[in-house]
Amino acid sequence: MFSARGAAALALLVLAGKAQASPALRPQLPDAQARLHTRAALLADWLPAAAAPLAELPAHFSVAADGSGSHRSLQAALDAIPSRSAAPVAGAPARYFIRLAPGRYVENVCIHDKPPLTIYGAGREPGEVRLVAGRFAAQPREAGGASPCFPASSAPRHGTAGSASVAVFSDEVTLRQLSIVNSALDGVRAGQGYPPEVGEGGGAQAVALMTRGDRIELDRVQLWGHQDTFYASRRREGEGLSRVWVHDSLIAGDVDFIFGDARLLLERCTVLSRAGRRTPGEGGIVLAPSTAAKEPIGFLVQDSRFLAEAGLAPGSVWLGRAWDQGVAKGEWRAGPAVPNGLAVVRESRIGAHIHARREGVWGPSTARRPHRTEGAAANRLFEHRNQDLP
Repeated sequence: MFSARGAAALALLVLAGKAQASPALRPQLPDAQARLHTRAALLADWLPAAAAPLAELPAHFSVAADGSGSHRSLQAALDAIPSRSAAPVAGAPARYFIRLAPGRYVENVCIHDKPPLTIYGAGREPGEVRLVAGRFAAQPREAGGASPCFPASSAPRHGTAGSASVAVFSDEVTLRQLSIVNSALDGVRAGQGYPPEVGEGGGAQAVALMTRGDRIELDRVQLWGHQDTFYASRRREGEGLSRVWVHDSLIAGDVDFIFGDARLLLERCTVLSRAGRRTPGEGGIVLAPSTAAKEPIGFLVQDSRFLAEAGLAPGSVWLGRAWDQGVAKGEWRAGPAVPNGLAVVRESRIGAHIHARREGVWGPSTARRPHRTEGAAANRLFEHRNQDLP
């Protein structure tokens, strides 16, 4: 993703960076509690196997836009795989593999109720295989647009979830060496050029990837969007854990662009705040967890880099805020059924675009709950041994 020279330069910047300060404004997780927020704790009994080189992977189906594969679209290949809940098929593999030839595939993809599955790009870089779609939350629903991930509904608009370019609603799915893009708002610059009924105040949510399942892995994947790029959603109550592991990947956006209520682990990732879409003076927000109050683990970001595109002013972006999902502004009250987003960012490098040090790095919640470290309304947003990039 980055050259060896760039990685060396970044390492020098990290060494020059100063350790975190002012715990009241930038809450630090004590060592004893930090031991509860690790890769092993988040993944629990999930022990991912070491990844084989791409060249050694089989391909039960191959996708190529020029017709040289078994299918022209990824969705067509997925539809050829039997449902996980269907009767067993004699001789079926324990895990299916789909190979994507380099190219740009314009389609909304739904992965629903499938057996263990790996989808991988055959290019040398993630950007050589691009899955692209352009729905946004306020966009009217088109006739015939239903899928198993988003069944037919009387709702007139797609909504945030329905905007997803790729929806993974299945367990044990691995995505490797490819890019997923929501291009809906790529034409908006400096707050100008929004579609009708969309603006800074709402309707601009446009998800690149949404997950709702367990043991979902992203390896060398790039996710590109603006608002709400990556939605890591928890399964329904009583259906078990929802764990997502993202490593050696890039996630790019501008507002709440990593959000949800699943257990989410980011390791060795580049988290890129994008410039240019929003009205000048409007800031950005990176993380927006909506973890259930009873959950001891939410988002964990470690050994990663928080960088920015050129044009973002220093101190203009919040590291995150709690997504008080389903709670009206000013109505948050602590309770077992009320979310209290949990995120820990540890041993990572934080760019100067993250909010001014005198203000802290965590913003007010979506329900306008001020960021506090004590009391019944305390936020569960912490850092641990991060370093600031100059």
